[in-house]
Amino acid sequence: MKYNHIQSKKDNCFSLLIVSHSNDIKQLKVPTWIPKLLILFILCTILSISYLIYSYNYIKTDYTAKVKELNSLKEINKKQKNEIKDLKMKTEEIEKKLASISELEKTIKDMVGLKDSKNNETTRVTINASRGGSLAFRATSKDNIDTAQISSDFDNLSELLDQSKEDLAKLKNDVKERLRYLEAKPDLMPTWGRITSGFGYRKNPFGRGREFHYGIDISNKYGTSIKAAGTGVVTYAGYNGGYGKVIMINHGYGYQTVYGHNNKLLVRTGERVKKGQVIAKMGNTGKSTGPHLHFEIRYYGKPINPKNILNNFK
Repeated sequence: MKYNHIQSKKDNCFSLLIVSHSNDIKQLKVPTWIPKLLILFILCTILSISYLIYSYNYIKTDYTAKVKELNSLKEINKKQKNEIKDLKMKTEEIEKKLASISELEKTIKDMVGLKDSKNNETTRVTINASRGGSLAFRATSKDNIDTAQISSDFDNLSELLDQSKEDLAKLKNDVKERLRYLEAKPDLMPTWGRITSGFGYRKNPFGRGREFHYGIDISNKYGTSIKAAGTGVVTYAGYNGGYGKVIMINHGYGYQTVYGHNNKLLVRTGERVKKGQVIAKMGNTGKSTGPHLHFEIRYYGKPINPKNILNNFK
């Protein structure tokens, strides 16, 4: 039994013999678990170092990829900021054009006496403004704003607005010219009274036979106001034979008017008069049978029937 015990101890350790220069021999017994533990430790260390090296390389590769992706995102973000800045500038330009067009529209409406109607407004383009600028583009992960397409649409819209502005400016000039023409056209009844003689052939009031009457005669009492039938420039104001005290006005556009037999003239030659302005007082001067106004309209020098021009002709 004792031998077995000794033998068992020998199995759990191994001996190291140390021989010195003096031939002394020393024996060192080392338990077998120590080298096993040492080998296990070495293996664990190798595995740990390998894992750390692998993890480092993986992290380094992943970090490089992340940095590259981040730089790419920065470039995209920078590009989008520039595109949005460009779009904001285009939006401000469009808003200025819209304001200009709106002002032109208002001017034209004022010229022709039109007012804005809530039920009949001119189509307008509305752009919602944000705190940071005239136009805000917001994009989430689910949104995909095509800034190139938006920019192209804005360019097209800008061209349309330019064309609209040009058309409105032309319309404004046309309306202005039309209003100038309507203001000059001698279509206002110069006075009120009874029409005693019309345009055309009539019996001669001072003798026998017939004569051609180149205007209309409007009879009323002395001093009745006589108005300019249209805006124009007085080319003559004075006494002229059978017309008596007469006023002649050049209205432009080929129109001239004649106001004869007046008692008193209120304008002078060269004076510019407006439609409806009182220019004389009714009288009986010249070749006349009583107080009345002899009124003529000439178109490029040729007398025409006032009935075809005057409003409210009776």
